[in-house]
Amino acid sequence: MKAREDADAFRRPRWHLTPPSGWMNDPNGPIRLGGRYHLYYQHNPDAPVWGNLHWGHASSTDLLRWRHEPIALRPDRHGLMFTGSVVHDTDGTAGFGEGALVAVFTQHLDGLERQSLAWSLDGGRTWTPYRDNPVLEAPPGCRDFRDPKVIAHGAGWLMGLAVGSELWWYRSPDLRRWELAAKTSPPVPSPQSIIEVPDLVRVPVTGTGTAVWTLIYSVQPPRGTASHARQVHWTPGAVCDAGFAATTARGGGVVDAGTAYYAALTWDLGSAEEPIAIGWMDERAAPGGGGPRSRCGRQSIPRRLSLVQRGDAFVLRQRPVLPDWAPSARVVIDPGAAESVALAHGTFAARVTGGGAGDRIQATRLRLDSGPATTDSTSVSLGPRALEVSSSGVGVRRERMAADAGDLMLISDCGSLEVFADAGLGVASVLTPVAGSTGRMVVENDGPDPVVVEIMFATGDAGDEQP
Repeated sequence: MKAREDADAFRRPRWHLTPPSGWMNDPNGPIRLGGRYHLYYQHNPDAPVWGNLHWGHASSTDLLRWRHEPIALRPDRHGLMFTGSVVHDTDGTAGFGEGALVAVFTQHLDGLERQSLAWSLDGGRTWTPYRDNPVLEAPPGCRDFRDPKVIAHGAGWLMGLAVGSELWWYRSPDLRRWELAAKTSPPVPSPQSIIEVPDLVRVPVTGTGTAVWTLIYSVQPPRGTASHARQVHWTPGAVCDAGFAATTARGGGVVDAGTAYYAALTWDLGSAEEPIAIGWMDERAAPGGGGPRSRCGRQSIPRRLSLVQRGDAFVLRQRPVLPDWAPSARVVIDPGAAESVALAHGTFAARVTGGGAGDRIQATRLRLDSGPATTDSTSVSLGPRALEVSSSGVGVRRERMAADAGDLMLISDCGSLEVFADAGLGVASVLTPVAGSTGRMVVENDGPDPVVVEIMFATGDAGDEQP
């Protein structure tokens, strides 16, 4: 028991939400209430493995330090609690009372999936399942029928459901009675791809005072394909009575070029404020994993989303939510030189900027070593119009850039690395070996101008909010 506790303390992130114990996967129902961000998540409280799925619950005022709340939803006779969303039913259309929070979620039982409701009148702390669940059954022979995303639309509600490689759109006046409105097919890598966890959110366009409805959805490769091929996609468009529709707006693609970002959902904060996205980082495939642990799974660093207009196309920008920038160290690296920086612990942010003409980075390579041997290492390469990230043999993930990057931000947190290039226009996330006390970061400057590296280490204990 003592060995497990020590291992957990060493591995526990400071800037990422993890379960108090047990298993965590998809984020569920993000909503902001009275200055607090609430996040539910897929949770097995009894073991650090997938199964026995509940809805866990955590809340935060800053998205970095989290308070663990009581479990929100537990399995019942209708099945396990899969992914879903939470809406604020201000007018009480569902009959649960004005201002009720209503959770709309998938339940899974004996290979069948159906949609159910629960409601809360105390700000999402306690929940009551709807007595007439389920409210929407899968059609006969439909294997994948899950992950409802619900938004207010017109005088009622609009729901998107992931059904194989399609999204099915339903309308309802009261969250209880649903009518199929349309079926759409977002871009996917293969006709056999499986869409999961759709999200629909207004994303502001920088410098215009406008916002564009954006569809965010996760894609599993065809069954039997390696799990690390799972990725999150996005596409701009519009919302109508029949659901989400493509428009003449160009843009879209992969949200994160790495191997450790999936099932992303957003806090929709209104059309004038940047929504905040968060996704699941599956720790089962972590390099150098193993060892005793009482928990498995974490959420990503939260990311503020905006769109940048480039000609007639949109580009997605993601900016990480971090503490106020207060670097602990600053190093200037001349052209052709390399510097090694000792890592005090595994939680830090590093910012790399150009020190020459235009302050843009031409060619920089970084390597994070978890210990004295370099076999457990993570490398980041930023070159002409490309970002490449690899971790301990997982393989290189390449993100093409529209231009050479102006800066590079790395966020390392006890087993994960998230890389944001060019102020978040290129992003890649990977799992990494957990750095030991002899960990270091090596930065090589292959460009013609100096680069500046600033490092900010986390302070305090692992990221739980103090009572």
